[in-house]
Amino acid sequence: MTLKDHVSPKAKRILALLKGKYGLDLNDFKAAIKGDKNKLQAIGQASREASLSRELAPLLKEAYLDIIQGTAEYNKAISEILVQGAKSALSIDRATMSATLENQAYGHSRKELAAEFVTAKNTERERHQYTLNYIQMKGYIDKFMTTVDNNAKLLQQTHRPEIKQLQADDAYDLQVAKHLLEYGDDARTDLIPQKNYIPSTFSGVLTKLRAALGL
Repeated sequence: MTLKDHVSPKAKRILALLKGKYGLDLNDFKAAIKGDKNKLQAIGQASREASLSRELAPLLKEAYLDIIQGTAEYNKAISEILVQGAKSALSIDRATMSATLENQAYGHSRKELAAEFVTAKNTERERHQYTLNYIQMKGYIDKFMTTVDNNAKLLQQTHRPEIKQLQADDAYDLQVAKHLLEYGDDARTDLIPQKNYIPSTFSGVLTKLRAALGL
């Protein structure tokens, strides 16, 4: 298992600056971490030189200042070197802070994405459950209403003979009344046909049919 570098891929400009300004390469650092003896020796030597430089630089600077106090142009060049060094250091600090902030923003974004996922997952689960409940309820009500409508249609059919008989009885009574008014004592109401839509045999069949249909 190899340690993963999360930072340098996000700070390529800093990598280039590190190599260009100071001759340092993170690949040497990574190789040394893995035990590369040549890299370890080279980095150790550079570190010794840098440590020695930190110790001697102040003394050397004083010596050089004493030497160049009388040389205006040389002093100007040193001044420009120092100014540029400060500007470069500021640029490095700014780039480092930018990479640090970007790294923090990445971590925050990951947490926010995870929170959004949990919320969306819960919302989808509730929507799915509601849809299932809605479908089940709608299906039950549709089935119930269809059953009621069908039963009403069947019942309406079984009532047809009785309704027809009521209409026939009204028509017969009207014909009898007209016949009596027209013929008086000579009236023969027995000549007026009377329709019977519910004979005794059919009435029994109708009763059994209703019972079989559960009406």
